[in-house]
Amino acid sequence: MAQKQLSIDRITLSRRNLFASVRLDRLAEYRDDPKWVENAMNSAAARFVPLWRSRSLLANTDEGQLAVYLKPGELEHLDAIQPPTLLGTDGKRYFFALSINDRQQENVLALHPEARFLDLRLASVDMDAKHAGVLAYAKALHYWQYRHLFCGICGHPNRLESSGHKLVCNNEECARQSFPRIDPAIIVLISHGDACLLGRNANWPPKRFSTLAGFVEPGESLEDAVVREVFEEAQVRLSTIRYVSSQPWPFPSSAMCGFFAEAESRECGPTDEMEEVRWLTVSELESAVATDEVRLPPPVSIAFQLIADWYRQQCGRDLEKLVREAGSWLSRKRIE
Repeated sequence: MAQKQLSIDRITLSRRNLFASVRLDRLAEYRDDPKWVENAMNSAAARFVPLWRSRSLLANTDEGQLAVYLKPGELEHLDAIQPPTLLGTDGKRYFFALSINDRQQENVLALHPEARFLDLRLASVDMDAKHAGVLAYAKALHYWQYRHLFCGICGHPNRLESSGHKLVCNNEECARQSFPRIDPAIIVLISHGDACLLGRNANWPPKRFSTLAGFVEPGESLEDAVVREVFEEAQVRLSTIRYVSSQPWPFPSSAMCGFFAEAESRECGPTDEMEEVRWLTVSELESAVATDEVRLPPPVSIAFQLIADWYRQQCGRDLEKLVREAGSWLSRKRIE
């Protein structure tokens, strides 16, 4: 049967991945203007994204998880060492990321009793794409800030500048500048004929199968990383590779570059990285999901989107609908 071709351009493909829809003007031209930043931070349009122990403030409603933002005045004694980080504007509000301590966390929850601080990776399954992207953006920047408190050259403390987007060594003889960094990684859905290949890592939740993925090594192209990782994880050799889309993945600081690849054959095998690999046709995948033999990654991930694209190309149906009918991701792993 001829495969149906997706009529979606690659920009649209990336934007439909959760965390990629951060449609903010990042206001880079104002980051080094303290007066402008102070005015924006104290204006009625300011909204603060609180982060407590890397968790985001969310409220569970009938419409799913909603981001809860703080308004000016709702939190006193802002951190002078790690001041609010300017994220940008949506044309109506100015968004800032804000790290809070345990005492402040208690005050915030008293002001917003309907909300809780939750793991964004789990809670974002049913979140609005725009606000999930804002929270992920805030989380990624704060992770970078915390991981670089000290200069990597001389060991002196760093100070935040450029509204949280630059770190500068306090040692005047060094004065090294650091900027946010991410780790590039590839993720690939492999097919051969009418079947796709999914693997299972022993460290994953029970029954979880997913696409293959791995970090790009120094001096390596994305395509070379795909070839190497696929062989290392599943002993599969590839004949073709095609880029699909990308996704920021702030868990903790990756950029996922998604690919489709065609295998030379269905010869494969478990490795130190994957305890099991399986070729699945559409009917086999449907049966495995319906009987809870296979649990797919949540729809927030590009891994699921790659599998769903392949599934839709093969049969024209919606994989997310199938998985939700079999039992939602959240009901199988409760958010605490």
